[in-house]
Amino acid sequence: MQKNKEKKYKAQGVIGTIIFHVMVLVFLLMFGLSTIKKEEEGILVNLGDSKIGWGKQEPKTSPAPAANPKPVKTPPSVSKPQKTEKTKEQIKTQDYDEAPEVKSEEQKRKEEEERKRKLEEARIQAEKERLRKIEEEKQRKLEEERKRKEEEERKKQEEAKAINNKVSSVFGKSTGSSTSEGDTKGSGNQGYVTGDPNSKNRSGSGQGKNGDGYQLAGRSLVGAFPKPQYDIQESGIVVVKIKVDRNGYVVGAEYQLKGSTTQNSQLVSAAIKAAKQAKFNKDPNAPAFVYGTITYHFELD
Repeated sequence: MQKNKEKKYKAQGVIGTIIFHVMVLVFLLMFGLSTIKKEEEGILVNLGDSKIGWGKQEPKTSPAPAANPKPVKTPPSVSKPQKTEKTKEQIKTQDYDEAPEVKSEEQKRKEEEERKRKLEEARIQAEKERLRKIEEEKQRKLEEERKRKEEEERKKQEEAKAINNKVSSVFGKSTGSSTSEGDTKGSGNQGYVTGDPNSKNRSGSGQGKNGDGYQLAGRSLVGAFPKPQYDIQESGIVVVKIKVDRNGYVVGAEYQLKGSTTQNSQLVSAAIKAAKQAKFNKDPNAPAFVYGTITYHFELD
């Protein structure tokens, strides 16, 4: 702001000086530079005391001067206007450029502080912008991760639903709207949690002859029934859901909560390991994979 005022004042001073000089020059041309008229030269007259006389030699005695000689009129001298000196003085006093303003140390210090303040504000603003972009990128990645997990969960649910549908079709579960099944007149699904859904026997423990067993529609066990190996004193029932290919090999096994009465990690691990060793008959005409269960009853020694 100070610099703009200085430039404005300098421009006004230059314009004022030019206008003043032009006015002075016009004034001098009109009044102060007029030429003095040259006086006419007179004719020298012989010394005498009369308008008449004769002879070529001057008389010895000087003639008496005339009583009242007429004064010779001399033309008045032309003097320059008095305003000229004043005008010259004004011209002399105005004939200089305005000196540049010298900044004080206080002004310099304030300007330097202002410059540093603006630089600091610009740095802070740039840092805020950088942090904002980092936060936006972080939120974007979190949102992508959340969507990815949701998609994985959705796929898992769809796979689980498809597996349950296949198992239901293998075990002959009804997909109707019935909420009760059995021979008694009460409501509910008559049977035992470890029983066979295809069995028509609705009473008993559901353990079969030996307590352990498998369910795999249309397939039969080849070889001995695999027994789990464990060395802890725990009891309970573990149901393992198995996935069998056309060659009769168990290609997948996992713990099934339904029908199981324990979640002991050692018993579950031993049951899954044993279930994977099971071998069933080959069936080239069977689906690529069939699903069933193997049930293990763990008892205290």
